[in-house]
Amino acid sequence: MPELTLEESGHVYRADGVIVPSVTQVLSDVGIIDYSMISSGDRERYLQRGKDVHVATHYDDEGDLDDATLQEDLSGYLLAWRKFRADTGFTPDLIEHRGFHEKYRYAGTLDRTGDWKGRKILLDMKTGKAAPFVRIQLAAYGGFFKSPASFRRVGVELHGDGTYRVQEFPCRDFQADFGVFLAALAVYREKRRHT
Repeated sequence: MPELTLEESGHVYRADGVIVPSVTQVLSDVGIIDYSMISSGDRERYLQRGKDVHVATHYDDEGDLDDATLQEDLSGYLLAWRKFRADTGFTPDLIEHRGFHEKYRYAGTLDRTGDWKGRKILLDMKTGKAAPFVRIQLAAYGGFFKSPASFRRVGVELHGDGTYRVQEFPCRDFQADFGVFLAALAVYREKRRHT
């Protein structure tokens, strides 16, 4: 397995020093992820909120969060995450895990894997509505593992009012969803071949 690094500035992944595309980069480039309807100011604010919530839940899952340091506007999202964990019994294994697909040479950082009611799940959390692309994103992350179709793919919307919503994508759809990602990756690479 090559050494995988991430330059936070520019969000650039490298495998043994060679730049490889990220899951989000690929899906955005081909239009599957499209935030163009959101003003750039709002988009930056929402992205920052998402990053802050991911950091808070990460520390919380590891038992290292000092609630007194949490920004007040994030407390509802953290409460929603804690409710989700308590209601479902979800126990995380991998948290904010960087992965790499050797054959298809792409990378990404998945939110969580873990156990939910005795089954392995691959989980992505959102601080807004989970868009349809989440199923493709999770399939791409699933590709980092030996038996990707064995994971239940779950999107969890965390809301500022302390509530959450779960969206599950059937295991039987994994191959089709992964195929969409591979098609997007092929388009992404083709576009770069001629520039």
